[in-house]
Amino acid sequence: MTVPRIPSWFWCAIVALLTVVATAQAPAPPPAPATPPGPATALYLRLRSVGLDATHVYNVRDAVLDREGVQFIFDDGTIAFTQAVDGHITGAFFEGDGEMLLSPPDQVERASLARFTGSPILTEKFSSAYLRFSDDVFRELQPYLWKAEGAEFVSRWDAVARTLAEPDALRLLLSYTNQPPRPLDGAPDESPEAASRMLHARVTGETLGTFEVRIDALLGESVAAGQIAWRDGNAYYDLWTSFPGRSRRTAATGREVDSGFAPEAELRVSGYRIRAEVKPPTRLEAEAELDMEVSGAGRRLLGFELSRYLRVESVTADGQPLELIQNEALRGTELARRGNDLVAVVFPQPIPVGRKITLRFRYGGDVLSDAGGGLLYVGARGTWFPNRGMAMGDFDLEFRYPEEWTLVATGRRVSMETKEGFTVSRWTSDRPIPMAGFNLGRYESARAEISGTVIETYAARSVEDAFPRSSMLIRPPGGDPRLINLPRAAVAVPAARPQPARNAQQLADRTARSVEFLSRRLGPFPYRQLSITQMPGRNSQGWPGLIFLSSYSFLTPEERSRAGLGAVDVIRLGDVTPAHETAHQWWGDLILWHTYRDQWVVEAVCNYLALLELEEQKPDEFRKLMDSYRDELLQKSAAGGGPYAEAGPVTLGLRLSSSRFPDGYDVVAYGRGTWLFHMLRHLLRNTAGGREADALFFQVLRRLRERHEGRDLSTADLQQAFEEVLPPALRFEGRSSLGWFFEGWVRGTAVPRLELADVRFERRGSKTFATGKIVQKDAPDQLITSVPIYAQAARGAPVFLGRVFADGTETEFRISVPGAATRLLLDPNSTVLRRP
Repeated sequence: MTVPRIPSWFWCAIVALLTVVATAQAPAPPPAPATPPGPATALYLRLRSVGLDATHVYNVRDAVLDREGVQFIFDDGTIAFTQAVDGHITGAFFEGDGEMLLSPPDQVERASLARFTGSPILTEKFSSAYLRFSDDVFRELQPYLWKAEGAEFVSRWDAVARTLAEPDALRLLLSYTNQPPRPLDGAPDESPEAASRMLHARVTGETLGTFEVRIDALLGESVAAGQIAWRDGNAYYDLWTSFPGRSRRTAATGREVDSGFAPEAELRVSGYRIRAEVKPPTRLEAEAELDMEVSGAGRRLLGFELSRYLRVESVTADGQPLELIQNEALRGTELARRGNDLVAVVFPQPIPVGRKITLRFRYGGDVLSDAGGGLLYVGARGTWFPNRGMAMGDFDLEFRYPEEWTLVATGRRVSMETKEGFTVSRWTSDRPIPMAGFNLGRYESARAEISGTVIETYAARSVEDAFPRSSMLIRPPGGDPRLINLPRAAVAVPAARPQPARNAQQLADRTARSVEFLSRRLGPFPYRQLSITQMPGRNSQGWPGLIFLSSYSFLTPEERSRAGLGAVDVIRLGDVTPAHETAHQWWGDLILWHTYRDQWVVEAVCNYLALLELEEQKPDEFRKLMDSYRDELLQKSAAGGGPYAEAGPVTLGLRLSSSRFPDGYDVVAYGRGTWLFHMLRHLLRNTAGGREADALFFQVLRRLRERHEGRDLSTADLQQAFEEVLPPALRFEGRSSLGWFFEGWVRGTAVPRLELADVRFERRGSKTFATGKIVQKDAPDQLITSVPIYAQAARGAPVFLGRVFADGTETEFRISVPGAATRLLLDPNSTVLRRP
C-alpha cells in the first residue's frame, strides 16, 4: 500500500488535537535557550506553561458558551481562570455539573459521530473541563460568576492545567501576533476577534470519558471533536466529527467554503534551493532557501512543517535574522509518535502585502533511518526540509555524501562530481512539483527507455535487516512432498536471502510497460525520467520522477511467497504496486487532491489503473484482486468495529483509520475506492466491447489531466467530469446527473446484496419480455444502483439487455429479451460492488 501523504493543514489540525489529557503530573520545564528569547518566544513560553490564578476562582451557575453552534453549559460548579499573559486570560478549569451539545450539519458527519459515541448528536454531561481560548471568555462569563475561595481548588488542579496548556501555545501566539485574516468572500461581517477565534475544550464526560472539542475560525472545518483511544498498546486519535461551522458558510448560498487552513492561501512558496550534506547512516545537515510571496495582510508569524529530529539553528529573511520557535524535544514515545512538528518564524513587523521574501533555514539532525543491507531512507522520521504542505514549486537540490553511496532524488540530475572521497550531485525540477525527496543506498542499477522516457531502477544487493528469513526443506531423493510426516532425513536449512539487485532490470522493463500503458490513456509522461529506489518493508511512495518502492516488489513471486506473503499480496506487491506508484506520476504528483476528503480519488484511480493493466495481461488475477477488495470490506475488524465497510465513506480520508478500524484507510480508500472507479468505468462502457469499449472512461481521465495539471482536484470535479459524458440511458429520472451515485456510493458505505425475484417471461406478438423485481438487501432505503441485466439462453454466451435503476428495497422492471432466453442474470461480470 502507498504511504498516504498528509496535507499540511490537516496535519496541523490533528497534531494540535493529539494531546494526552488528564494527567496530574506537572510538565518538565523547557530547557533554557542558548540565547535570551525574543519577545515572541518569551510570550510563547509563558502561554505554554501558564497556570491557574488563585485570585480568579469563582462559583458559576447557568452559564452558556456558544461557539459555531456548539454549546458548553455550566450548570453549577467552580471555575478558575489562568493567569493573564500580556493582558490575555487564555484558559480556565471547571469542576462541577456541566453539559455540552454538538450537532453535525450533514448525514456523513452524524453517522461518523454515531459510529464512536452511539448517537448522531453529542449531548454529554461532564464533571470537569479545561478550556483554552483566544477571545475574552472571562468577560463573557462574568455575569454568571461570583467569587469563591481559590487556594485549595488551584492547588488541586494547577499541575493539570499547566500540562494541558502546552499544545495550544503556538496557536494562541498566532492569534496574538498576526492580524486577523480578511473575511471570506461572501461570509457574514464579523469582528476581527471572531475572525481568528479559537476554543479548545478537554472534557471529562459522564459516559464518554475524556474527549476534546475544538472550534477554530482559522480552519475550514472549524468544528471538530474526538478522543484518544488505546488499542493493543498503540494510541489512535478517533476523530468523531469535523465540519465547517456557521461562520464558514457563505451568506448568499450557504455553501461550505474550502476545508483548509484559511491563512495558507495567503503565502506561496514558489521555489526551494536546498544544499544538504548526508552523513550516513543517519545524519543530515542542510541549508534551505525558500522564495516566498505574501498576499495576506498582517502576517508576522509563519509556520512550516519539519521533522522533529531536525533542529533548526537559524532562520533569516533576506539576510536579516528572524525569531525562531521550535518545540522543545519531546520525551520518548511521544517523539516516536509524532514525526513532524511545526516550526514558527516571527517577523519583527507585519509583512507588507505583495512582499517577496527569501527565507534561509540552517538545520540538521538524525533524520535518516538505516534499514541495513546498504539501504538508507527518509520517511519514517518526517519531512526533511521546511515546507507548508503539498503545493507546486521549483526545486534545486544539491547533496554532498560519501562516494561509496548512491543518491537518487526528485528532478533531473544536472551535475555530479566526485573529489576527495565525496560526491556532490545537483538535481533540478523541469517543472513545478509538489514535494521533493531522496534516497541513499549501496545500489546496483538497471535502465530501460520507452518513448524518450528513461527508467532507472536502484536496488540494494540484499534486503533490509528486518526482512523475514525463510527455510526450505531438503529431502532425500524420492521423498514425497505431499507427505505430512516428513522422512527423518528431511532437514530444514535457511533459504538464500533474496537479492533485489538481481531483479533490477526486470523491474525497469516492467515499469517501462506501465509508462507506455498509462501514457496512451492519460497523455505523455510528465517528466523526463523516472527513478525507482528500494524502500524497506511493504510500503511504497511516489514522488515526482522518483518512486520509493517496497523491497517485496523487487523480488520474484517465489521469493515473495517464501517471505510469508499470501497469494493475493504476492500479486499486489509484484504486479500492482509498481504500476500504482507509476500512475502517481500523473495522479498525485502532476494533479493534487484538494482536501483530505478528496485524497481517495488520487489513490483509487491509481490503483484501478494498475489493475486495468493487470486485467489486459492476467484477467484471472484481476478478478481475484477485485474480489479480495470486496472481501476485505466485509471482513470484521479485529478491534471490534464491525465490518470494515462500516468504517465510513471514502470521503473521510485519513479519518477512516481509528482504534476501531486500525487499517480503515487502506481497506476503504483503496478497496472501496477501486470498486467505485470500476463501477464508473462500466457505467460508461460500450457493451459491444472491442478496443474502444473504454473510450469514454479514459476520455474523462484525460480531460481531468488537462484541466487540473499543476492544480488540485476535488470529488466534485470528478463528478462533474463524468456527468459531462453521461449517455442518456444512464440519466436517472431524466437528469444528467450522477448525484445518485456520489451520494449513495461515494458518500455512503453500503455493500448491498442484489437479487432477482418474481421473474416471468411473456410473449407479445413477435417479442418476448421479462418482468420481475430487483431486491436490494443490507442497504439504506435511499440507495440507488444501476444494475446490468443479461439474458441466458440454453446455448451461447449471456446477452446484455440493459440497465435497471434499483431504487430502494424493491424495484419492478420490464425488459425486452431474446426469444430463446431461459433465465435472467444480474450483473454476471461483477461490475457492481455487492455481496457474493
